[in-house]
Amino acid sequence: MARDLMDSLQIERIQQSISKAYAQIDQVKQAHEETLNTTGDFRLSQSTARRDDQISHTQTMMSQVNSEMRALRELKNQYMSSHSVANSQKALLQSRYQKVGRDVKDLLTSYSKVSKNYSTQYREKLKKQYRIANPSATEEEVDEAVYNDDAHQAFAQAVSNSSKVHNATRVLSSVKQRHDDVKKIAKTIEELAALIQELSELVDEQQVQLDSIEDAVEASNTHVQSAQVAIGEGIVLAKKTRKCKWWFILVALILAIVIGVVLYLKLKPN
Repeated sequence: MARDLMDSLQIERIQQSISKAYAQIDQVKQAHEETLNTTGDFRLSQSTARRDDQISHTQTMMSQVNSEMRALRELKNQYMSSHSVANSQKALLQSRYQKVGRDVKDLLTSYSKVSKNYSTQYREKLKKQYRIANPSATEEEVDEAVYNDDAHQAFAQAVSNSSKVHNATRVLSSVKQRHDDVKKIAKTIEELAALIQELSELVDEQQVQLDSIEDAVEASNTHVQSAQVAIGEGIVLAKKTRKCKWWFILVALILAIVIGVVLYLKLKPN
């Protein structure tokens, strides 16, 4: 009973963390939207700071959920190695852990999709800034500047040295801000990918153990069914044996009566 209660509390805690994390993802979305639509260096700086705080908080929550899953795995492994826990119970526990693992993986995947979506939007915003800074830049040059740090620095240097670009300092400040946004989100996506990979390995590990337990349970059920069949056949045989026994007694009794009558008739005085 204490073991079942502990399992329930552990799983409930993770499910609550998952629900809170989904709500936090919504906060991150709002912060991204605000940052994307904000203009002006000062306002953009404030919006970016708020967004970064939301992202940092979300990353902490994701790591916490992952840590809770690792703790749950340790608890699960203790039960799986216990000889006092039946295979059928182990299969049930393993199935529950696997479901929670999939829920956590879905959470991380969902947040990763959100991050990739806004990464694309930030890159498009950055491309627009580059085109403002250098209208003569080719599409290849813009793409290279967005995805390559060295190209970005060379591009920024070229714009700052150009006499054809008005307000170069202000434009480059905005470009740098957007470029930093792209790099931060890329780091977030990398961290999420690592967490997802860890969860995938955990779920795969659970599946291997679950398959092994299910095989053992199936083999046990097969043995039980075979035993039940053997017992059933034994009962039928026992019934037939008892029936034959009574017929034998009846025949023996009749023979005894016949023999007794014959002897009586022969030995009876005339």
